[in-house]
Amino acid sequence: MPPEENRQTPGDRVFQLAQSMVKLDPGQLARLRRMDPEGPGEGDFWRLAVQHDLRTDSKSLLFVRILALLTPKGDPDGHKMLHDRSKPLGAALFEAGYPETRLLNFLALPHAKRGEALERMARWLAAKGHNGVNCTDIARLLFSDDVSHSRRLAETYYRAKDKAQSQTDSNEDKAA
Repeated sequence: MPPEENRQTPGDRVFQLAQSMVKLDPGQLARLRRMDPEGPGEGDFWRLAVQHDLRTDSKSLLFVRILALLTPKGDPDGHKMLHDRSKPLGAALFEAGYPETRLLNFLALPHAKRGEALERMARWLAAKGHNGVNCTDIARLLFSDDVSHSRRLAETYYRAKDKAQSQTDSNEDKAA
């Protein structure tokens, strides 16, 4: 039997979900932001779950809630940016001024306690504004206990920090 050709990567699935989320109206997003991940879920969640073949456990409800928090507010617009594959979560956090100590505290958390902390990160990014973030990074940190995802978060945060410091040093050298 030939291999299945409709195989989607996790990144493809997250991209499609994010594309659907930016098209939701403000009321739908508000309901998803208030949704209790331990509860039965909102009708809007179930429509997305069926449309995108999502798991229907508490982590999936939390993931959709996190994406709703990160979705820019306002009317649906094709120009809203939620998911950007080229913007790792660590870099987005650094650019938004996320404190290094909070990042280190997150990295020290056991996997089972990461959901709430990821939601707090999303609230931080939403409050500070962002131009898209790699939502696949969030999914991997939430659904997988593979340490490589935590390492990627730290690496991309510190690469962004190092790049910013190098630019500052370069600008200071030019001014001197």
